[in-house]
Amino acid sequence: MARTTAGTVGRGARRALSRTHRHAARAARRGIELPELPRRRRVPGEVWAVAMVRDELDVLPAVLDHLERQGVDRVLVSDNGSTDGTLEELRARAADGRLLLALDREPAYHQAAKMSLLAHAAGRAGADWVVPFDADELWFADSGLLADRLRSLDADVAGARMTNVFPRRGGGWVADREPHWHGKVAFRAHRLAQLHQGNHGVDRPGARSAAPPLRVAHLPWRSPEQVARKVRQGADAYSGVRPVGTLGGHWRSLARASDDELVAEWEALLDGHGSEGMHWYPRGDLVDADPTTWTTWDPDGVLERVEAPGEAP
Repeated sequence: MARTTAGTVGRGARRALSRTHRHAARAARRGIELPELPRRRRVPGEVWAVAMVRDELDVLPAVLDHLERQGVDRVLVSDNGSTDGTLEELRARAADGRLLLALDREPAYHQAAKMSLLAHAAGRAGADWVVPFDADELWFADSGLLADRLRSLDADVAGARMTNVFPRRGGGWVADREPHWHGKVAFRAHRLAQLHQGNHGVDRPGARSAAPPLRVAHLPWRSPEQVARKVRQGADAYSGVRPVGTLGGHWRSLARASDDELVAEWEALLDGHGSEGMHWYPRGDLVDADPTTWTTWDPDGVLERVEAPGEAP
């Protein structure tokens, strides 16, 4: 286990004080209407999952059911203008108590600020651990159930190794044996915690797990229609982020592709290929795997242990 350095804490403070962050944080506060939440002290061992979503009805219900099976106590989801039935699905789940629904009317993709706001809301409501997930991610532990594994940790920040999963021609899924170079994080709630864009890191005081104890199966591309929608919506959402910088560069690049070019990219994915422009594309050996049916990580051992880039054995 490694302690965070003063530099890490200082970086978070500088980020929070920067003009860009302050603008994004104000936009998030103005745009997101939180549900009524209790004000409680931290409840040891209570695990919350938080997410911001838009038009993910094809995958989100399975992801939410999976979180429940993984022992997560509460789920807080912010909907950003869905029109495909996602909002109605979330409202139904909120009505029967299965999740807490926030509404986000800010179109710009201030993801780090919005997710940090949701994490802080969960912390004020009693969360011990916060799992920041995307609608296309299935979270697991390296062994056992996700919530149980988090409760067993002495660390304050837990890394997650991410495996990309792609559709297979004829149906089903294949997993890339080579982990994606960007991982994810879960962390104990803290008033100073600031998530990075993409939920790939967090600035937070405390101890970090020496090796990633968590796993994420990522299903970024699921149909030709979803590819086109995600690309166009992603580029549009990033158009409202200032300064432009390099954030969302892959979305802007993909958005310049024609519909026919995106269909060609989809066809290449079905054949186990893909271009760097797709950002998430097959990089290593592909194996048949369907994480949507898993309760524990890789129960059949189809994914050999592969070190992620820059990761110590």
